[in-house]
Amino acid sequence: MRTQVRALKSGTARKYLEHHALTAALALHEEGAFVPWVSYLFPSELLASYGLTPLIPEVAATTLMGMDFREEVETAMNRSALPRDLCSYHRAARAALDTRLLPAPSICLGTTPLCTAKECLLDQLAQEYHVPFISIHVPLPPDEGPARPDQVSDVAGQLGALHERIGEFTGRRPALAEAMRNSSRAARAWRSVDEGRMSGDLLLDGRHMFAFAFLGQMLWGTVAGARGFERLLTERGRADLVVPTNGSEGTSGPRPRLVWLHTVPHHDDSAFETIRAHGGAVVFEEMGRTHLEEIDPADPFPGLARRLIEHPVWGSATRRARLVVELARGARADGVIHFNHWGCRQGLGTLPVLRSVLAREGIPFLTIDGDALDRPGGGSDTMTARLESFLEMLL
Repeated sequence: MRTQVRALKSGTARKYLEHHALTAALALHEEGAFVPWVSYLFPSELLASYGLTPLIPEVAATTLMGMDFREEVETAMNRSALPRDLCSYHRAARAALDTRLLPAPSICLGTTPLCTAKECLLDQLAQEYHVPFISIHVPLPPDEGPARPDQVSDVAGQLGALHERIGEFTGRRPALAEAMRNSSRAARAWRSVDEGRMSGDLLLDGRHMFAFAFLGQMLWGTVAGARGFERLLTERGRADLVVPTNGSEGTSGPRPRLVWLHTVPHHDDSAFETIRAHGGAVVFEEMGRTHLEEIDPADPFPGLARRLIEHPVWGSATRRARLVVELARGARADGVIHFNHWGCRQGLGTLPVLRSVLAREGIPFLTIDGDALDRPGGGSDTMTARLESFLEMLL
């Protein structure tokens, strides 16, 4: 009810999306609900085709850790047999399931991007709850250029077979073309916003844009998702995403301009407060560089396959570094920050190559350690000191 009131009062895309995502998530707790636990990048349109809402462990864990349930989840995490060096997203999701704060899976669906840990979690849950586990095996993209046609064809075939199997398993009739039309509406809006940001016409907060895309993953293929993303096209709709100028002089806006890599500390705003205090802003986020292409509703599987294969954080460290350089140059960034999320081997494993390539290109680069699910104010003094030194160097 509170999210609905906020959505009606503000009229912003952000509040609208929050309300509809939470409403869809709560419906998963209803008796007899079909609950698909899915990896973060699983194509939500395949589920929207059947009127299903995905339960994404990373999104669910983040939501619960920002509510009054945090203490309960943390207690269960500390009692869990899972190793503490695993990603806290997945440890928290597992703990929330064990304490019945999340509903049990009816099916588990994965994709090899972006990490192995969530595939292991989904496989484990499927075995425990005696439900199917199906994972889409996605090859690594080439370091340069688009994915090979044979790779796209293979992944498209897997997606087509899986979509059909979901229908057999649920007994529902699909409306995939409609879901893809909704997806394309959202993609057109997202691409228009992306182009405005890259041209400099739109200065939007990368920290909040990450959260918008993160939550929006639940609603791709739905009418609510399409309308939520389309609201970004209006001034009122993006009012709470605009970077405040803080009295900056000139037309270039806040300085330094930063690109943020990997995930964000969802509940601890201390790093972003430090950046704002220095007159700077995160103007772009790496994880928002997806879902930009419309997909043919009449033949969606190749487009969905290409989107998976060519995700900006999937592939070799060399590919990721090249895309980061392109993003930093295009966004006219003064520096790049990588958030080293606790337990994320996939993200941290590419750091040596990123550091080397950005140094060669003359782009200042900082890594800061933390946990995406930290409590408010959980940032360390060391992190703040390093961040302040970096920002002063850029001014």
